[in-house]
Amino acid sequence: MKVRSAIRLGLAPLAVALLLFALWIAKLAVPGAWLIVAVYTVSLPKATLVVGALVIAITMVALFWWRHWISGATMLFGLIALVLLASQPTVGRPPSRSVADVVQLIYYRNDLLRQAAELRRTGTSPAVASITIDGFGSMANGIALDPTGEILLQAEKRSKSWTATTGQTELGVEGLEARHLVGNYYSWFHY
Repeated sequence: MKVRSAIRLGLAPLAVALLLFALWIAKLAVPGAWLIVAVYTVSLPKATLVVGALVIAITMVALFWWRHWISGATMLFGLIALVLLASQPTVGRPPSRSVADVVQLIYYRNDLLRQAAELRRTGTSPAVASITIDGFGSMANGIALDPTGEILLQAEKRSKSWTATTGQTELGVEGLEARHLVGNYYSWFHY
């Protein structure tokens, strides 16, 4: 078998695995998308979900394997990589969540900058901008632009000016947890 044929046989299953990964990122990044998934899966027993996922995975590997063993092996390793990217190092902070945070930051960055500029114009200091992206009941998550970095501190260690500035926003609630994204940008959530 020629090397070009082997590469072509491996590209289709890799493309499928990348598409599945992109769909997972979209589920994480698009506000409310997790609700759509929950509506369709919450009523099913966990055993049914696991068996269903395994049947779909085995079918995909078998279909590609039927074409050629290289395609099947590539699909198998692509699916394993997808599961690892969606769940490791922990379920709460896998690489897919990091990619989704960056996608949200790119999408909302101009709104955060505009909000911070408006806060500076009104004399608010520090100009901590925040956008709530998703939430249900008392749970919410979003992104913030915090030039001070105090969002990462425990509530009792934050300055009075920071607390006064953010007291009337989602950032002023108890149980706020934040993760650093890049520069002065943070992803936050609370229960």
